[in-house]
Amino acid sequence: METKLNRIKEDLEEFMKYTSTPGKGITRSSYSKEDTLAKNYLINEMKKIGLTVYEDGLGTLFGRKEGTLKDAPVVMFGSHYDSVVNGGAFDGQAGTISALEVMRTLVENNYQNDYPLELICMNAEEGATFGPSTGVSNSRAMVGTLTYEELNTVKNRFGQTKLEAMKEYGLVPDLEKAKRAPGSIKNFVELHVEQGPVLDRENIEIGLISYLAGIGRYTFRFHGLTADSTAPMSSRKDALVPASEFVVRFNEEINKLGDEVTGMVGRLDVTPNSNQFVPELVEGKIEIRTFSREICEKINFKELIVNLLESISTKYDMKYELEEIRRVNYPNPTPPSIMCAKNVKKMELICDELGYSHVIINNGTGHDSMIMTDFCDTNMIYVPSRNNGVSHCPEEWTDFEDIHKGANVLLHLIMDLSKKGD
Repeated sequence: METKLNRIKEDLEEFMKYTSTPGKGITRSSYSKEDTLAKNYLINEMKKIGLTVYEDGLGTLFGRKEGTLKDAPVVMFGSHYDSVVNGGAFDGQAGTISALEVMRTLVENNYQNDYPLELICMNAEEGATFGPSTGVSNSRAMVGTLTYEELNTVKNRFGQTKLEAMKEYGLVPDLEKAKRAPGSIKNFVELHVEQGPVLDRENIEIGLISYLAGIGRYTFRFHGLTADSTAPMSSRKDALVPASEFVVRFNEEINKLGDEVTGMVGRLDVTPNSNQFVPELVEGKIEIRTFSREICEKINFKELIVNLLESISTKYDMKYELEEIRRVNYPNPTPPSIMCAKNVKKMELICDELGYSHVIINNGTGHDSMIMTDFCDTNMIYVPSRNNGVSHCPEEWTDFEDIHKGANVLLHLIMDLSKKGD
C-alpha cells in the first residue's frame, strides 16, 4: 500500500492559491479569509472519503476514522496549514496534505484500523502572526496550556488581539472544550519539511527526529546617555560598552556548561546607531537552546543572566532591564521535547523496507510536536528542504517526490500504530 504522488501534488498546488500575497510567497495567516478557504478545501476532501469532520473549541479541524476498539485513545496525525507573511508553500502544508493523503489511501484500501484515527489540521502554529511565543496555539489548547489572557492581549500586524481576530473569523473560542483528557491521545505524529540543509546537502530522503531542542529567549537593555563624539571619555555613559561586555561574558558562562546547552546574543539594536554620537540605548536579544532536561533542572538561566547584568551595570553605573520572552504556562528556557524512541526504531525499519535513505536529525525549529511530547507518544518525520534549506520565504521548496516518500513512511507508521498489541 502506498500514497499517490499526483494527489499530493494537486493538493499542494491548490493550496498555493490560498494566499493574500500572490506572486510574493504564501501569506495565510490564522483567522483570515485564506485560512477559511484552505479549511473549506480540507473539509470537502475529508467528507469525500467519509471521515467524521468536526472542530474543537479553538477551531482546530479534525477528520475521524473509527476503529474496531470503542472508547479507545486516538492515533492523531497531521500538521498546520497557516503561514508567515510572504512565506513558503511547504512549511506545515506538506504535513497536512501528507496526512490527508494517508487517510485517503487507508479508506480506499478498506484498511481496518483498531484504534480510531484522527487527521488534525491546525491553523495557528506560526508565532509570527501574533508575536514571539504565541504560536503552536492548537496543540497548546489540546493539552490545556493556552490561556484567555493570551487571547486577550497579543496582537497581529493589524492590531487585533487573538480573540478579536477569532470573532471576526466566526469563532468564539472555548478553551475548556478544546482540551483533551489525559490518555485520550495514544500517538501524535507530524510530517514536516526540514527547514534546514542537512537532508538536501547529504542527499538523504527521510529525517527521523529523536528530540527537538528546548528554547529560551530574553531581551536585555542598557540605558546610557547620548553625547557628541567630542564628549570627554570620563563623562560618557556609553551603553554599547556594557552591552559588549555582557555579550562576551554571557558567551563565556554558556561555554562553561558544556554541550547540553547553547546560547548567544544574536542581535543588538543601538540608539543612536551613528559613529558621531555616544549610544544612549542598546537592546540585545538572547537565545538559548537546551539539549537535555538535566541542564534545565540544574541551571537557573534567568538568575545567570541577572547576575551578569547586575555586575556589569554596577561596574559602569548604568541602568539595565531584562524582559523574558516566553509562552504563558511554560518555563524559560523549555526542556527539549523527547520523541518516542520505540517509534523512531519502527520508522527506521519502515525506511529500510521502502528503500529510503534516512538519518536521525535533532535540530530544527519549533513545531506542534514539541508541545505534544509530554502529553502522549509523539514522533516527527522530516523531508528535504531544497535551496540550502531556506524556509519562511517564497524560495522555500520541497520536491513533491520527497513529500510522497515521507507520506509513505507516515502511512506505514500509522498502520502499525493503529493495530491492537502496539
